Formats: sequence, C-alpha cells, structure tokens
Amino acid sequence: MKTKNSISIILLFIGMVINAQSAKTMEGSWMGKINTKDFSLQVLLRFEFKKNTVKGFLDLPEKRIKDIALDKVWSVKDSVFADAKNAFGWGPEAPLLFKGRIMPGDSILEGVWGNQFPIKLSKTNYVFTLKTNTNPQRTGYKIIKLIESTPFKDQQATGDCWSFASTSFIETEAIRLGKKPVVLSPMFFVRPTYINKAENYIRRNGSSFFSEGDLTFSVMKAYKELGAIPESVYSGKLDSVVKHDHSDMNAALLEKVKFYKNSHGNLTPEIYRRDMDEILTQTLGKVPDIFVYDGKQYTTSSFAKERIGINPDDYVEITSYTHHPFYSKFNLEIEANWNNNQYLNLPIDDFISVIDHALLNNYSVCWDGDIYEGFNDGFAVLGDIKIITQQIRQSAFDNRTTEDVHNMHIIGIGENEKGNTFYIIKNSSDGKDCGGYLYMSKEYLLLKTISVMVHKNAIPNAIVKKTGKNL
Repeated sequence: MKTKNSISIILLFIGMVINAQSAKTMEGSWMGKINTKDFSLQVLLRFEFKKNTVKGFLDLPEKRIKDIALDKVWSVKDSVFADAKNAFGWGPEAPLLFKGRIMPGDSILEGVWGNQFPIKLSKTNYVFTLKTNTNPQRTGYKIIKLIESTPFKDQQATGDCWSFASTSFIETEAIRLGKKPVVLSPMFFVRPTYINKAENYIRRNGSSFFSEGDLTFSVMKAYKELGAIPESVYSGKLDSVVKHDHSDMNAALLEKVKFYKNSHGNLTPEIYRRDMDEILTQTLGKVPDIFVYDGKQYTTSSFAKERIGINPDDYVEITSYTHHPFYSKFNLEIEANWNNNQYLNLPIDDFISVIDHALLNNYSVCWDGDIYEGFNDGFAVLGDIKIITQQIRQSAFDNRTTEDVHNMHIIGIGENEKGNTFYIIKNSSDGKDCGGYLYMSKEYLLLKTISVMVHKNAIPNAIVKKTGKNL
C-alpha cells in the first residue's frame, strides 16, 4: 500500500526555496490553536532552513500526527505562505493552508488557516515526539505465539510502508528457512518500483497510479529480478545521520513523469527510465554492483540466493470480498494496484483460518489495510462491534470505510485476560503512538484488512483443495 493520509486538514507533500533572510526569521517551531464552535485543533508548524532552502512541516500533537511535509512554503517580506493543495487532493481554486505575517519582535506569526480560521502562532521550543513500543509483551496480555523476526524498522518521512513491511516479512522468512538473521534495505526495492510505476504511468498517458504508495507485489518482483542487499551496505540515504525524507524526490519524479506523459516523438523507455533512475540516485544513492558482507563478496542476486533463499513465486496475496467469486483470483480494485496484480479470494472464515494457521505454524503474515479508525497508543481495536460478518466486511469496502492505507507485518498471536485474540504486529510508522509492536484485535483485523500475503504452504490443505489450480 501506500501510506495515504486523508484526515481533512492534515495531509501534504514537500518544501520549496524562499528568501534566505525571511527563512532565517521563520526558522524554528511555531505553535497555535484553531478554535471554532465545532472543533479545536492544536497546530505546530516547523520551518527548517538548510542550504538556502526552507522546508515546512506540520505536527498535530493532539491527534498524535507528526512530520507532515508541506507542499510549498514561501515569503514576501514579512508575509509567510504555505500551500498543501496537492497533498489534500484539493483543486487549483482551493485556499492556501496558511497565510500570515511575522509580527514585530519575530516571535508571533499571525494569520489565517485555510482562508477561514484565524490563528496566532507563537515561537516555541516545544518538541513533539511520538511513542515507539519496543516490547512485544504487554501488561495484561499473554503471548500465544511469537515468530522470530528482525528488529522493527522506521520508515520516517516516507510513504514506503509497503516496502518496509515486505522487507521485514522477507527477513523473517529467511530466518524460518534457517538463514542467519540479516537486516535488508527497503530502499533497494523502492528504486525499481518507482521506475516501473513511471513507465506504466507514461504508457497509460497519466491514467495510472503514481505516488509513494504500493504493494507487496512490487517488493517481490524487485526481489525476483534484482535480489536483495543489506541495510548496512545500502541504506538509501546519502548521509547516514539524516532521516529518510522523500518529499523533494517525489516532487521531482512526479514532475518528470508528467513531462514525459505529455511528450511525443523523441521518447523511448530507455530515456525516461534513465532519467527516473538519476532522480532516485540524487536522494537514495547508487546501489553497488559488488559489495562485501561478513567478509564475503556478493552481488545483490548472489546475496539473495545465499543469505535469504526465498522463492518469491511461493507467496500469495489473499483477500475476502463477495463482489468476485470465492476460491479464485481477481484484480483487486484498489488505487495502488497499478500493475493489475491478482488476489486469491476466500470466504471470511477461511480467510482468518489461513492467518491463524500460518502464524501458529511459524509463517509470518504481511498485512495491508486501514488505520483510520481505532488506531491509537499501540493498539488497533474497534468500538462496540463484536462480530464481523462477510456482509459487514463487504459493506466497509464498498462504502470506503475500509481503504488501502497502510502495510505492516504480523508476527504473533496474543490474548487478553478475557481470552480475546490479538495479533502482534511490527509497524514501521510511529503515527498515533503505534510505532514498533502493535496489538490488533481479531475484529479489527477482519474488518480493516484489505489483504494479507502468506507462503502457499501456510494455507491449510482443506482450503488448498477448494482453490484447485487457482492457487
């Protein structure tokens, strides 16, 4: 998937160059609150000045959301403007996210939010942080099964959850196969995926999906064609001390594919694939042709073969929806499925049986689903809903209260003091204080899961027989 944030006044994309002197005045954090009769919202705007460039970020502490990168920030004398139209999906006539003035004394930024809400932002030293859950064990919960895995990952300021989750899954599968644990580079799989996605977008004249979001299929495709590489060899960062931040890269990639989408004549796949690769290299760095790991020389292909050992053809994505026949495969209608990948469709009882059977037999599960409801403080739970039926699950997909939003990695099963089942999950994003290890209720999984990826051998034989040749 694709991390996609659709909370009304919350989302966004990248930063831009502004006047250096104004940037120095703006630099730092500014906090304020929007108050209306219907709602209040605490806002923390942060402006970072680097190499004559200012990037703007939005934190929403009360909503436990951090590091939302703004589309564009600029200034005219003492006036400051911030745009987020593309990020919010607003049209060209939509208002600016913020416009205001730095008041005398340089400690107050007074203006209007969304062209309608007055707001006064004060310079602050407050630093908003999110919680990472570093221990899979929780007070009041018993672990039934916990599969050996690698340390959890941090996707930082990227929407590459699909690669982080799938990479964790591959690492865990290698351990299951008896390989020595190794931490792989998620960014190695991101590179070819962007290039393939760009070609599809250009060939389809812009009618195909092109964004940060994606699916496990793309990681498995990259692994099959290119292999894998350790994180310690290729981090996907030019500077090891900085965090992953793809805002500028994403803007440059989008601009380039739109240019080629409108080009005619002197245009070949070699040209635009090369240009995309060059843009990626500026942020992610170049992948080495040969490298040394544990005292031995490898290529990415030989490393995957010797140190990982999985067969990417042995894995299947499974879903459960009534608008297609059960026990057959279909092209799931989600935005990130730009490559028309096929999902095995099972009834809801068989769907959950596969997940439980896999985990109890030491096969981890890669998860794709929705995190907009009941996702907070290390837990994913629903409200009063106790039973999720096939019809309830289908309705949630049809009315879009369950959407393709985020990817994570399921590595265990637990239960609370009442005997209710929870799934233990590795999460690469710390939004809503859910970073690290997360506990997801069975009801949440049944309603909010779009699909899961498992090894074919993790599927019970009785269900395999029902699928026939469709597996």
